[in-house]
Amino acid sequence: MCQGKTNCSLLGEDVKKWSKECPLPKPDFFEEALETFIEAFSSAVRGDLQSAISHLERIPEGKLKEWYVEHGQMSGWHHRVKILNRPKPPEYVGELDNPFISSKLLLSVFTRDNYHCRYCESRVINPKALAKFSKIVGADFFIDSGNSNLKRHGIALNFRATADHVVPIKRGGRTDIDNLVTSCWGCNIGKLNATLEQMGLDDPRSRTPMNKKDWTGLWPII
Repeated sequence: MCQGKTNCSLLGEDVKKWSKECPLPKPDFFEEALETFIEAFSSAVRGDLQSAISHLERIPEGKLKEWYVEHGQMSGWHHRVKILNRPKPPEYVGELDNPFISSKLLLSVFTRDNYHCRYCESRVINPKALAKFSKIVGADFFIDSGNSNLKRHGIALNFRATADHVVPIKRGGRTDIDNLVTSCWGCNIGKLNATLEQMGLDDPRSRTPMNKKDWTGLWPII
């Protein structure tokens, strides 16, 4: 467990071995878990709830949630920044931009990036697809709401698409297509308000988005 610790056990102590692309690379079992959820989603939209629930129960939900809570959301701001201990950037003295991202702009970011996190490159799911799935199967089996990680399924915690301000708002970053990249929650929450330099990360905008247009974040509904 890494909460309250000075370093993340998965991140490691040798900073030279840290990824320069994302706060913390995803474990191998993530891809299989996502594929299983895709099967559950497909069954749900076909009306086969029994199959959907069966697939959902095969997902290692506990492992997914533990990874996010204990490692994913902790590895960046809580560990990388503190261990690197680089000088804080000067306070931005100009007018801060509005952090609100419109639905239209959010969709443009997701579409440009082919629903892949620009940091760890994992596939992400459109929040509307998660909400649709939750509505079909019912909250007893899948929850993507609430103010606590305990109330969200591991799939939602790790694969729910969001957009990250590469240059944080508090550092003068803008809410526009040039400063926003698609991100999974682990990379987004892990980075928090840190700059790329503080995190020891390369700029994700310098890498071409994943060219996998066959993945559309399960939206529109497959």
